[in-house]
Amino acid sequence: MKLKNAWYLNEEDHLIQGDLVIHQDQIAEFCNDLEELDCSHLLVLPGMVNAHFHGTSTITRGLFMDMPVAQWLNDTSQGQLQQRFINALNRCTEEEKIQLSLYEYISMLKQGVTTVFDCRLFQQDYQAKKRAGELCGIRLTLEADDPSLLEDRPLLKAALPLPEESSWSQDRCSQAQFWKQNHPQTIFKAHCMETDLAAEAIRSKGYQHTIEAYAQADLLDEHSVLIHNCKAPAEAIQLAAKRGARMINCPISNLKSQNGVSPLKMMLDQGIEIGLGTDWGRLQFMDVMKCEYLLLRDQHVLNPAQIVWKMATEWGARCCGWPETGLLKPGMQADLIFIRMDEPDFQPLISTPQFSDVLQNWVLDGRSEWIEHVMVAGQWKVKNRKVCVLNEAELVARQRPVSYTHLRAHETGRNLVCRLLLEKKKKNKNKKEIPNEEVEKTE
Repeated sequence: MKLKNAWYLNEEDHLIQGDLVIHQDQIAEFCNDLEELDCSHLLVLPGMVNAHFHGTSTITRGLFMDMPVAQWLNDTSQGQLQQRFINALNRCTEEEKIQLSLYEYISMLKQGVTTVFDCRLFQQDYQAKKRAGELCGIRLTLEADDPSLLEDRPLLKAALPLPEESSWSQDRCSQAQFWKQNHPQTIFKAHCMETDLAAEAIRSKGYQHTIEAYAQADLLDEHSVLIHNCKAPAEAIQLAAKRGARMINCPISNLKSQNGVSPLKMMLDQGIEIGLGTDWGRLQFMDVMKCEYLLLRDQHVLNPAQIVWKMATEWGARCCGWPETGLLKPGMQADLIFIRMDEPDFQPLISTPQFSDVLQNWVLDGRSEWIEHVMVAGQWKVKNRKVCVLNEAELVARQRPVSYTHLRAHETGRNLVCRLLLEKKKKNKNKKEIPNEEVEKTE
């Protein structure tokens, strides 16, 4: 396929126009294909990478938002309630989990996200996510429980977990060491130094910080991906950089949970590649880019738009184990997004030998609805804003009756009143409201 007269950015991020050739699943220099697509009104960019996401977590969107992260899943009233919520979600059927994951992945594709690093949601649902990825054709890295699930398919990779602060033990450490020795090229991920509690937990084990613990256990190298790092001291970042580890930042999630802001400038100054993630209960990747841009500005990082774009594409791809994606050059996988250049809010577009504002406009003011087409591995997934791989309307219709857990909470200084209601699918068309409500009051 020839993308005729397409607009794209060169290595200096300047806007140029020319033909782009797609041969099979790669960007190519030459091809005899006769099929052409007029791209004279489109900006062609690499597909974006959501490097940290908890699939099926969007069922919690709008819930627990005001809860301090220290109270998640512990013995407080809020923590107990959320644990019940998660347990209810885990009781969903395999088909329900597939449908929810499909809903999330399709939403990401329409936003221009072509690669997702999807991590566990407290209970392994690897097979459901794998099936959802196969159905919609998004590129996936999935966290696996053990090496028996490891596989390397054209659009699927598996990653393994590193022991984290709250569950650090010699047994877990030895297990990870064994896995790493036998699977040295596999991505190993961990939530790392996310909270003060996590930092204190690892110090109680006799380490200065988590990255020191990984280094001493020989679990820190270029295949280690560390997520959050809000509480990372300078010496931890220096050590991570020395060992070639990568990091993932989830700026909106970190701010929402009041964990603070990661020391991004320090990471960048040390040469660490950083990916971007939406994390828990969120799908809007464009919002994450905007937030990261502003944080970089606040930390006085030069060229923040260019840096954010690297995080969202090239660096994020390597964090997910897909170094053959994230760049627009021959030999790379054809994971592409096509953006309408005639949008009024995208103007003016300036590109001179001295200055280009295209990335600034896209990163800071871009909207997902400007994306006209999406391609993964040379195959159309979204065409003319319509999902190609399945019936989106049918998916939404099937999504609504899935077993949902609805929570309404009112918290005062003295008590927390919560109402938990599980809705089940009903076969008859005239559904009646569920009369029984379980009310829990905790002083």
